[in-house]
Amino acid sequence: MDRSAGFIRTFDAFLDEVVRKDLVINLDLVVAMPCNYIHTNVRDATDDRFLAAELLNYQGAVFNIPHWYQESDKKIVTPELEQVLERSVPAAFQMKGEHRDEGAPACRIYGAIPVNRVKGEFHITGKGYGYRDRTHTPMQALNFTHAISEFSYGEFFPFLDNPLDMTIKSTNENIHSFRYHISVVPTLYRKLGLEIDTNQYSLSLTESSGRYVPGIFFQYDFEPIKMVIEEKRLSFWQFVVRLVTILGGIMVVAGWLYKLLDKALLLTFGKEFAKRGEEKKSGGLLDKVEEFEKI
Repeated sequence: MDRSAGFIRTFDAFLDEVVRKDLVINLDLVVAMPCNYIHTNVRDATDDRFLAAELLNYQGAVFNIPHWYQESDKKIVTPELEQVLERSVPAAFQMKGEHRDEGAPACRIYGAIPVNRVKGEFHITGKGYGYRDRTHTPMQALNFTHAISEFSYGEFFPFLDNPLDMTIKSTNENIHSFRYHISVVPTLYRKLGLEIDTNQYSLSLTESSGRYVPGIFFQYDFEPIKMVIEEKRLSFWQFVVRLVTILGGIMVVAGWLYKLLDKALLLTFGKEFAKRGEEKKSGGLLDKVEEFEKI
């Protein structure tokens, strides 16, 4: 639970009771090998297979990646609620299944592919590796160095940051595989009546050379829980309790500061400074009258 001025923010996890049969994977990445050597496919636990190339766009490119893409593991941070609301502008890829300049040195693959909401895998391999194909990619042409600009699940929000966005992985081996193990969690952001229903995910990466089919493998599974991040206004009584707590804290701090100041003065000026008012209590006019009467 987080608190800000006038609002209370809660983080709750519930069993996802909504039956979700499918969703889409949004992706935009560049692989450092020609498009005419690349094979993309989806398969899941139901043994359903889908030739992703029929919907994805292939565009020949030059593998020239901006310097701000991260080579090392990207730190996964849960975005702030305000950030999500500001950047939650939905979009969609306009083209589907368009293939251009497939003989260029690198290949940009982008678009959205529908998948069943069950454990599955989306992979990018070389033609003839792992599948029978009329074309067999020469081993020396294999290079699965790649840079990812977008990889997300569900409705496409291009301005939201995801764990794989703006990342790059490289290899000097031809027979090399990258395996991303992804756990997807449905997430609902809610504030003052506005709701953003999206998905977050965590991941780990394993790499190997020469042992498995070369390629890039995104192996995903869906968690049965749903995260709800909500921010709502404080009630009147919550505000009163919060105000009393703050005032009580101020009084406690003020008492400690007073005691600390008193000790500091005692150490600085000595005990005589601490007894500076006692002579007035015993040296008044009435004391002298009492002494005269005794005489």
